[in-house]
Amino acid sequence: MNKRYRRLKERLKYTETCIENFLDVERHKTITRKARKALNKDKPFLGLIFIVLYLPTRIIGFISDTLWWNRYRKWCKELELIKKELESYE
Repeated sequence: MNKRYRRLKERLKYTETCIENFLDVERHKTITRKARKALNKDKPFLGLIFIVLYLPTRIIGFISDTLWWNRYRKWCKELELIKKELESYE
């Protein structure tokens, strides 16, 4: 039982670290999006050209972001379940 408890505690720390890292990455992505919008406001025609040129990349990025957020939701659910499991040991 002690071994299981210790492993669950390690898993809990790992999951919390994953969630923190995800939130850090999302903060940086937000900064990048704001910079891109500000850049496109300065030269809207050039911004439109880049939007059209990078459309396939942006579509792939959207799919990647959707998968990324799904992982985040999974980590949050894991965190909840691990905490419940740890409470049963205490």
